[in-house]
Amino acid sequence: MSRRPKLGLVLGSGGLRGLAHVGVLSVLEENGIEVDLVAGCSIGSLIGILICAGYDSDTIMKLAKGLGRGSWLEFVVHKKGFIGTENIYKIVTMLTKGRKIEELAKPFAAVATDLATGCEHVFRDGNSAAAVCASVAVPGIFVPYEWDGRQLVDGAIVNPTPVSVAREMGADVVLAVDLAAVSSIGEVKTVFDVILRSLDIMEKGLFSYQRLIKDCDILIQPELSSCAVTDFKKIEECSQVGRDAAWDILPNLLDVLDNYSDK
Repeated sequence: MSRRPKLGLVLGSGGLRGLAHVGVLSVLEENGIEVDLVAGCSIGSLIGILICAGYDSDTIMKLAKGLGRGSWLEFVVHKKGFIGTENIYKIVTMLTKGRKIEELAKPFAAVATDLATGCEHVFRDGNSAAAVCASVAVPGIFVPYEWDGRQLVDGAIVNPTPVSVAREMGADVVLAVDLAAVSSIGEVKTVFDVILRSLDIMEKGLFSYQRLIKDCDILIQPELSSCAVTDFKKIEECSQVGRDAAWDILPNLLDVLDNYSDK
């Protein structure tokens, strides 16, 4: 009899559209599908570390609603950005109870980008809060996160939906949630929208649908055109879009899991 396949959940970048990840998680929970490991990028690293710390979808949604923009964002005067990561660091430390990545309930990895080398930097162990701070540090908005002599920024520049990392972590089956597949968005109103939308466009050029579908077993691409990357008012809508997309692929996911066999 074949063993149960190890399911890796890959959570991509996408600003506040990342609440779609929570909707996907809720559908997995409702159907008794256990996630064994998580690899995340940017907002996906934040949602991912909460999953690996033991939080369920309901609790994550309550946290998202309860902790507004002011709780997360710390505006600073700095030549390399205008938002610091100190608040994010404090919140993640609190929510993970100060545990290191290797001390969490499930294996976790976060992707960041090394500004000096342009290479991917993957956190698989060590400081949980530092991993998230580095992964979410959108260049031009956030001050680069300094870690071990490096200046790190958002992992979306090099690996926005890190399927490859989940494979390296030992996932047999990879379920990836890509948030960059947005055909269009509403009015671009702020510098945040400009930079984050530009990253979306860059990601679509670098990481095609064909490549993602080849590298993962199941791909979810929620239709989030109505959800701006910075709109805290659309948290519930983003989550619902994620739920709808997860229900659409559920039969395929169950089929892959049920018919998995060791090779």
